[in-house]
Amino acid sequence: MLLALLVPLLAATARAQAPACPSGGEWPGKLRLEYEVTASRGPFSISGESVLAFERSGTAYTIAVDTDAAMLFHARQTSRGTIDASGLRPSEFVETRGSRTPQTASFDWNAKVVQFSAAPDSLAPTQAGLQDRVSLLLQLALHERAAKAEGPIEIPVAGARRIGPYKLERRGLETVKVPVGTVEAVRIERAMTDDQDRLEAWFAASWCGLPVRIRYTDRKGGVIDHRMRAARIE
Repeated sequence: MLLALLVPLLAATARAQAPACPSGGEWPGKLRLEYEVTASRGPFSISGESVLAFERSGTAYTIAVDTDAAMLFHARQTSRGTIDASGLRPSEFVETRGSRTPQTASFDWNAKVVQFSAAPDSLAPTQAGLQDRVSLLLQLALHERAAKAEGPIEIPVAGARRIGPYKLERRGLETVKVPVGTVEAVRIERAMTDDQDRLEAWFAASWCGLPVRIRYTDRKGGVIDHRMRAARIE
């Protein structure tokens, strides 16, 4: 009898508490999101963790995402830039995987071009609303908090080598179970095509519109699943 009373109590106390959200469309001074990560392909699976750290100083921002899996793999992605009325405006995106040479995308908004270190002879034009792979999810979270994401969303996104359109659809409200608890979240999806992987992200209003789950699926069946275990806003 005592055990039956304690189990739900312990489950309740184990749930993380959602942070206090910034007012209106204000960006926080600091944001830290922690995720449990599972990478799988067929019957094989490894676990790891990922941490996103955002900092703002005036209108300047930096984001760093560090992902580690089973002490075998480390990846780091960073974004820095400025914040304006429309949200994040990247000036540099850097991606480092394992011991490989970092690859950089540099945004020159005055010259209206983006240059890639992996393809120095290739220049791409800047576009309105352009994001990079790191800034994208926080920009989508801003849309969700501000209730701006009605219907399809199309955002140009820069990676380490090129810019491509992300065509995203809102798939409605779903219940997701993640380490911080069971939450209601809007699922936004970029469908898989012949030349792009599938991206799904669940944004929870009760967690300041932040992505409580992120799942990538490649065309060979590999899946990388991020589930939020903690969030802190300052």
